[in-house]
Amino acid sequence: MIIAGAHSGVGKTTVSIGVMGALKRGGFRVQAFKVGPDYIDPSYHTMVTGRPSRNLDAWMVPQNGIIEIFERATRNIDIAIIEGVMGLYDGLSGSDETGSTAQIAKILRCPVILVIDVHDMARTAAALALGYKNFDEDIHIAGIILNRVASPTHARWCKEAIEAVAKIPVVGALPVNGEIAMPERHLGLIPTPEMEILNPFFPKIRDFIQDSINLEKVIEIAKSAGELPEIIGTIYPKENHTKEVTIGVAFDEAFNFYYQDNLDLLEAYGATVRFFSPVHDKSLPADVDGLYIGGGFPEMLPRELEVNEDLRKSIKEVAEDGMPIYAECGGLMYLTDSITDFNGNTFKMVGLLDGKTTMTKDLSINYTIAEVVYDNPLLEAKDLVKGHEFHFSKISDIPSDAKFAYAMRMGIGIDGKRDAWMEYNTLASYMHTHFAQDSRIVKNLVKSCERYKRT
Repeated sequence: MIIAGAHSGVGKTTVSIGVMGALKRGGFRVQAFKVGPDYIDPSYHTMVTGRPSRNLDAWMVPQNGIIEIFERATRNIDIAIIEGVMGLYDGLSGSDETGSTAQIAKILRCPVILVIDVHDMARTAAALALGYKNFDEDIHIAGIILNRVASPTHARWCKEAIEAVAKIPVVGALPVNGEIAMPERHLGLIPTPEMEILNPFFPKIRDFIQDSINLEKVIEIAKSAGELPEIIGTIYPKENHTKEVTIGVAFDEAFNFYYQDNLDLLEAYGATVRFFSPVHDKSLPADVDGLYIGGGFPEMLPRELEVNEDLRKSIKEVAEDGMPIYAECGGLMYLTDSITDFNGNTFKMVGLLDGKTTMTKDLSINYTIAEVVYDNPLLEAKDLVKGHEFHFSKISDIPSDAKFAYAMRMGIGIDGKRDAWMEYNTLASYMHTHFAQDSRIVKNLVKSCERYKRT
């Protein structure tokens, strides 16, 4: 089933992880998913369920790929819970459903539980519910959860109106509760590697949701999902390839934005993934043949990254030696000469890319499309690649002869027109990419590492 919101900020993440936690405590094997390009919410799902959460983005990944990812992840589990993105019908534009939670509901033939914030309304909640129900009759809204109810009487008024007018059962009512408001920063919620901040919240949310929602009705709704469409899988190989290379993946408090399927695809196509920490480790893992440095919050730990000079030098040395390195967003920032934080303090970084990163107050957030103009470790010239960008930084002092692999058709990239800075065998972009859009991406990266290993 999908837990969707009437709009952003309605409480669907709180409801989702609470339901996941309550079902897990009840003995269910729970598999979580997140609609759209999000890294932090899936990390919360993973902590609660004990299973890696996965992203379902029907704009970046073809429909057959969505079904394949879902089918593989739901083998040997009891219940799948998909957290929506933004409002139920919000997507890439106002003209169609592309990229929306509703689109995923149709692809996977699953029911929707809609979360409505009823603060400062009562009977009007029925008008909202009826509008969402009638907007697209192909979407099965099977239940409503009321959030921010002021009292039992308020909850009863809303419930009576919705069930009488919209004919949708209300399966839960959540009173206002300031104790479960999760901490945030400039890109949203705090990521799970900073668990000392987050540990108190998960049990509180689980207990709160369990006390406020009819879990038996939730399970009944999930059982009403239709059969998955049959597909011929094209993303994952039928059998995992023999391990030929080792790819070091940066993962710690500074770098933790990865699509789980990106890592799984690397393993499936012949790579051993070995994690390392640019914050804590003094050297790279032994015998790595390539590096993958994802996004995250390097701007929150710039001093720790600067102090770890040994690792910064090691990364620059292997890059100059021709080792394939793929970096996204935070990884791109880390590879530049320096990062200047929100307070104007500047810290040395790897210095592989001769530019300076500065944090700003302006958010760059877009889905992106780029045409590949130079062969690189991921793609070949004339290919198209989709992704998304989400950051509060800019890169300046870029040399006039800097080489960029991507020409932006949609999105901003590094300089407004180009993205994917190339240096030696390194590709570093603001764009985050889902490998499942085209299996050639991961195949090419593994082959690039194989070539480096042979030489």
